[in-house]
Amino acid sequence: MKSRNLSILLATVFCVLFLVTYLYNVKLFSQLQRAQKLIKAYELYVADSKDFSKYVEDNKLKELTYLVEKQMKSQIRSKIDTAKVAYRNGNYADTVSLLREIKDIENPWLDEVYFYLGSALLKVGEVESAKLYLSSFLDSFTYSVYRKEALMILREISDGELKKKVQDALKNLGEF
Repeated sequence: MKSRNLSILLATVFCVLFLVTYLYNVKLFSQLQRAQKLIKAYELYVADSKDFSKYVEDNKLKELTYLVEKQMKSQIRSKIDTAKVAYRNGNYADTVSLLREIKDIENPWLDEVYFYLGSALLKVGEVESAKLYLSSFLDSFTYSVYRKEALMILREISDGELKKKVQDALKNLGEF
């Protein structure tokens, strides 16, 4: 009887140890898979892959959302810089195309986007669209380095009530 109880006790201890080891290995495997996903995400980020943000979202890698935002801002800045080069080279249609892609994305350079988009639209003959973007400098972008120039351009292409608002804004800047 004692040997039978001892056998049952040993079998129970073995089962408990087996279960603990199994669960620990499952946890380690899960952590390894997550680490592999993180490594893959970092590789995509370093390669500046457009798939990076989708990969982070699909794999629920919340700790990397700050990198998604950083990459997005970097890509926006790059497009703005490319659009500015195109504008300086007289490629206004390219400027419009690049900036229309990012005009609705919240970013710290929205005033720059609107200024160059409005200016390029004016150059390609889309005067009403140009007015739309340049008039955003009336109420928004109060401290933008592009404000004065945007309002000066807007004054030249506006008439009526809009022209009066622009002139008042320029007076407040001490320019009229």
